[in-house]
Parts: sequence; structure tokens; C-alpha cells
Amino acid sequence: MKPTLELQEIVSALGIDPFRFLAWQEKELSYAGLTEVPEDEDHRDALAV
Repeated sequence: MKPTLELQEIVSALGIDPFRFLAWQEKELSYAGLTEVPEDEDHRDALAV
């Protein structure tokens, strides 16, 4: 799921780290069975905080 510009603006305005939000969103979607979390090496490194 790609975040929309509006969603990115809301996350930013709330002071939420966008990478942590993306990690949370992917985890929630995988729990719901809506998508598979990619096992991309670069992706995991980008989300590491």
C-alpha cells in the first residue's frame, strides 16, 4: 500500500516518523492478510531506526 500525499502530510503534521509508520502499516496489513511484507534487504535497512 503506497501512502497518499494526504496521508504523508498527516503523519508529518503529527510528528510521526514516516519509516516507523510504514513499518506499522505493513505489519497491520500482514496481520489482516491483505498483503505480504516484502523481504527486500534494502527495505529492512530503511526501516531500521
